[in-house]
Amino acid sequence: MGLPRFPGGLSLPGWKPAAAGIARLPLPPVLRVPLLQHAGLPCEPCVAVGERVARFQPLGRVPAGALGAAVHSPAGGRVRAIEPGPTALPGRPEALHVLVEVETGDTDEAWRLPPLDPLGTPAEAVLERLAEAGVAGLGGAGFPAADKLAAARRLLILNGAECEPVVASDAALVQHHAGDLVQAAHLLARCCGAGDWVLALEAGMEAAIAAARQALAAAGEEAARRLVVLPDRYPAGAERSLILAVAGLELPEGELPRQHGVLVQNVATAVAALRAVRDGEPLVSRLVTAGGPGLRGAGVWEVAIGTPAHWLAKAAGGWALEALVLRAGGPMMGTVLPDAEVAIGKTTIALTAWPAPPASPPRPCIRCGDCAGVCPARLLPQQLHARLQARDRSGALALGLMACVECAACDVVCPSAIPLSAGFRAAREAEREHRFRQRQAEAAKQRFEARTARLEREAEAQARADAEDRTKRLSSAAARALAKARARRGDAGKDGGGDGRGGAA
Repeated sequence: MGLPRFPGGLSLPGWKPAAAGIARLPLPPVLRVPLLQHAGLPCEPCVAVGERVARFQPLGRVPAGALGAAVHSPAGGRVRAIEPGPTALPGRPEALHVLVEVETGDTDEAWRLPPLDPLGTPAEAVLERLAEAGVAGLGGAGFPAADKLAAARRLLILNGAECEPVVASDAALVQHHAGDLVQAAHLLARCCGAGDWVLALEAGMEAAIAAARQALAAAGEEAARRLVVLPDRYPAGAERSLILAVAGLELPEGELPRQHGVLVQNVATAVAALRAVRDGEPLVSRLVTAGGPGLRGAGVWEVAIGTPAHWLAKAAGGWALEALVLRAGGPMMGTVLPDAEVAIGKTTIALTAWPAPPASPPRPCIRCGDCAGVCPARLLPQQLHARLQARDRSGALALGLMACVECAACDVVCPSAIPLSAGFRAAREAEREHRFRQRQAEAAKQRFEARTARLEREAEAQARADAEDRTKRLSSAAARALAKARARRGDAGKDGGGDGRGGAA
């Protein structure tokens, strides 16, 4: 039986660093820890400038009732500043950062959380721990793990597919921590009620596949049931492509995996969740691949959150080019960084450096159709581009704009060098903003209508109360008047009777 497939996609060169193990990157003199490393609202700082902090101590907490993930200090030191700066999080260009002057390194762990039993701790307590430990998705948009696991699912897919060139962080994690990953799979499946789980890897990840098979066998699991090997084809790791390849489920446009009982979780996120529960470790570091032609070397490092990009680049041998493009991630979907001071965040799976592209304008579309052939979402990028150029928003939406996974496969094959994915990304962001404002307006309208209805109910209730009060007052006044009249008649009768008796005497 052949490998599971999905529509479209590309075969890309690997350019993966040699599997030489995982190096631990020394801490930089100053950590720039972003307070926004996740989907949702930024954390609010809970430390002050000049304050001493310890490793694992919270630096930022999620606003009450908001979606987000707590942020912790990767090392002991002193808070130098709390200031805004650019982030590596896709679509979120700037956020507040807590700058920590590193003093005590990793030795002070007074803020480590109490360990919990991964097998026996109730699911609700596990979710509370994941929120407390700041565990968020270590790939994609960084959705908070506790919120993602809260909904009941039937199938858990652990995503270890790294189909972009250079990126090898998840492959290294599976190769060296496969036993932890199997434990994490059982923990997460229990939390979300999934009756089944699978691990998805790519065919080219031979060392990781071998390690996964060995760990599954040691845990008494059947590799044929738990391990799915995907073709080395980009974008195998995209959520919708992965679900189609693994579960045979093609999600309709606008519907989410949770609506079909499926949860996709990155393998590094799963291991971070296990360590937060079993070892009491808040999320303060992650595996990061450094590489690309703009760097002299390549490899996979365990990097403290908040480490500036240039510190990791130095460990990789330094810059090999003067004019380059620095990305948080791979060359296809990675976020372009404005400079090398940007810090490694929870979602930074790689730091890659590439030659700056030549400044040449794109040529007119020749309608070759190559872009449609590689689109994993089965869209028509050429027609989408034409609609957007004509400012036809409704036409672009009708052609499935919001189903685009922003994989940029269409950019690679376009002979006219049109930046198709950039246009689609901007249009999708604008549409999401439009829908957000619509929801805000609708919510404001509902609040206004609810307030108006409440005020009308209160006014009617007050009117009824006033009427009842008036009736009571009138009844009381009438009763008092009647009583007085009766009293006067009684007094008059007594007076009249006394005079008669006196006259007779």
